[in-house]
Amino acid sequence: MALSEFCSRFPLLCPRFRPSKPPHEFCGFLDIGGVDREVRVETPHFPSVEGIRISSDTCLQELVVSHVDQLLEAQKTSTTALQYLQKFQEVCSTAVRCDNMSREEGELQIDLNEQLVRCLLAHLEGLGWSRLQQVSPSFTSFTLQTRDAGERVHLLRVKVGDGYPHEEPAVEADFPGGFEFKYEPSEGLASVVRAWEAQLASLQEFWDVMDQIDTVAVVLDPPTPGRHHTFRRLLLANQVNIQVTVSPQQPHHLPQCHLFGPSKHTRPITQRLTHTFEEWDPERSFVENLENLVGESVARERGGADGARQEVECPICYCLHFQGLLPDQPCEHCCTPFHAACLYDWLSSIPGARQSINIITGECPYCSKNITCKIPV
Repeated sequence: MALSEFCSRFPLLCPRFRPSKPPHEFCGFLDIGGVDREVRVETPHFPSVEGIRISSDTCLQELVVSHVDQLLEAQKTSTTALQYLQKFQEVCSTAVRCDNMSREEGELQIDLNEQLVRCLLAHLEGLGWSRLQQVSPSFTSFTLQTRDAGERVHLLRVKVGDGYPHEEPAVEADFPGGFEFKYEPSEGLASVVRAWEAQLASLQEFWDVMDQIDTVAVVLDPPTPGRHHTFRRLLLANQVNIQVTVSPQQPHHLPQCHLFGPSKHTRPITQRLTHTFEEWDPERSFVENLENLVGESVARERGGADGARQEVECPICYCLHFQGLLPDQPCEHCCTPFHAACLYDWLSSIPGARQSINIITGECPYCSKNITCKIPV
C-alpha cells in the first residue's frame, strides 16, 4: 500500500527493486517550482524516512544547502519517505519562486536605473568628461575634479539617488566650514558644480596663505593638512608651539594665536603680542609677520625639518602624535614636552610620586626635577 501511494503521488519516480525486498531507491524526475528535476532518492528503510538521501543536479543541490535547516526539520517531523519527499518538494519549490520574484524585482530596478544613468550621462557630457575622475560600477556615485588658479587639484564627491534630478544629490568637498549651495533641479549637477567652482575661486587667497605656511614652516599639527583645515601649529626656535587660526574670508589679517610651552617662555611672548598685534602688515608674508609679532624665529621646513620635529617628540613614547594629541605637558625646568597621558603613566609607575585630588607630582623623566600632571578623567 505504501509503495502504490508513493508511486501515485510521484509517478515520474521509478522504484528499483531487490528480490523479495522493498525498493531501496527511486530514480526519475521531481517537479520543483514547475520544472522537472532529475533526482535519485535513496530509501534504505522504505517506507520509513530513516536514512533517506536525495541526490540531484547542481542547481537543486544549491537550494538544498541554502535551506538545509528547513529540510532537516522536515525530516525530523516526517514518519515516512512519502511525507518527507512532499515537504522537500514544497520547501524547494517555494525557494525557487522567491528567487524568481527577486530576480524580476532586480530586473525592474535595473530598468529604472537605466533612466537615471541616461540622465546622468547627459548632464556629465554637458559639464565635460575631463571633469570626471572616478565613477562607481552602479554609476550612482562619482568624483569630479578641477584645478584652481594655483594649479591645486580639488575633488567633488557626488552621490545621487533614484529621484535625481528632482532629488538633491549628496555632495562632499574639502572646504573650510563645509560646502553650501543652492540646488536647482532643472539644472541638476550643473548648479552644484557652478556653486563649487565659485566657492573655490573665493578661497584662493586663503589657500595661498596656507600653502606658504606649509612650504616654509615646520607644521606639527594637523599631521596631514587638508583644504578644510584653518589652523596650523608651528614650532618656534625656542621650542614653544604656536597655533595660528587663519580666517578663510580675511586670510591676510591677524590670525588667532595660541601658545603652548613652559610658562617662562610663553609669558614673554604673550606680553609682546599685546603690544605688537597692530604691527601686522597684510603686505608682508604670513611667516615674516608672525616672527615680527612674537619676536622669535619660526622653525623652517627646509633643511632639518625631521630633526626639528624630533626635538618636540615626547621622550617617553618617542612620538609626536599620540591618540591624536601633541606633547602639551612641558617641564618648567628643562622645557621638555610630554604627552599628558605618557607623563601620567610615567609618574604613576615611579616610587615617591605624590597624588592629591586630580594632580600627580614626581620626578621629570628627563631632568629629574619636580613636574606635575593632571590625572586623566
